[in-house]
Amino acid sequence: MDIKPHLDHQHLSQGLTDPPIGRPSPSQGTGAKKSGRSKKMAPQATAMSVPIEEAVRTELTTNNMKTPISVLQELLSRRGITPQYDLIQVEGAVHEPTFRYRVSYQDKDAMGTGKSKKEAKHAAARALIDKLAGSSFHDLPGAHLNVTQETNVNNNSTVNVEEEPTGNPIGWLQEMCMARRWPPPMYETEMEEGLPHERQFTIACVVLKYREVGEGKSKKIAKRLAAQKMWQRLQDQPLEPNQVMQLLDDDGNEEQTSLSDRNINFAVLLGEIAQEQRFEVTYVDIDEKTHSGMYQCLVQLSTLPVAVCHGTGKTIVEAQMHAARNSLEYLKIMTKS
Repeated sequence: MDIKPHLDHQHLSQGLTDPPIGRPSPSQGTGAKKSGRSKKMAPQATAMSVPIEEAVRTELTTNNMKTPISVLQELLSRRGITPQYDLIQVEGAVHEPTFRYRVSYQDKDAMGTGKSKKEAKHAAARALIDKLAGSSFHDLPGAHLNVTQETNVNNNSTVNVEEEPTGNPIGWLQEMCMARRWPPPMYETEMEEGLPHERQFTIACVVLKYREVGEGKSKKIAKRLAAQKMWQRLQDQPLEPNQVMQLLDDDGNEEQTSLSDRNINFAVLLGEIAQEQRFEVTYVDIDEKTHSGMYQCLVQLSTLPVAVCHGTGKTIVEAQMHAARNSLEYLKIMTKS
């Protein structure tokens, strides 16, 4: 705040109303109050006139135990400046990311890294404080900054509340399932608990026979965490393609002969696989018969990509069975490709 215009206006007003020298002033009390206001504003003007480098050293040598972000925020806010924090880079493994932040104001900036966004911001603020102080704050006699407290808070929070993952784990998992020709991931909300302003959500992610759970303060965070866990699990333990057809039969030889066995109810078998692998089966009967007078049927599988198989028969049921059998053959071929 620029106080000079205020003071000039105040002094001008006093000059117009002051009585001649030696004559008592009827508004002397008011003049004293104005003088008192000017004195109260003087310390603020003094603080703003102190170079920020000197103010940093003074702040660090006081036993305030403030965090680096708090120290920097207070020092700059007194000068009408707001520090800018920008996320520059996220590197490392998905389950162990490293964040890099830059803090800047005017023509000064500094970088910091950490295992969480908060930790990286504190590191950046600490680096900028070091620059302004001319040396590391640890080298200044009597310097104090609350660094360990923030670290402990982060370490404890990882036990109870998981941090929101970076990137797009939901998209990664979707692409993985598409590349392996698996049914898409399914997400189920298992639990919502806590007070309205402190809700905790639990969401499960299911792919084939695998299941992972994520917890977060919102459904979005919980879903992303569940997707990240599932993506990491499938990355670490890649599945063989033929495991998708494991429900057909535990024995591979029997699996091959089962599809050639006319006594098998292929529609029921396809339905069981669809229920297990979480995709839908839709039968579409075609009104028009073939040239030889056979009924026709189409089966649509809501897999990725969507599959449509054709079947014919002397009856509608027989056509459906034929289409179901062709669908099973298709699934077996696609999972072994």
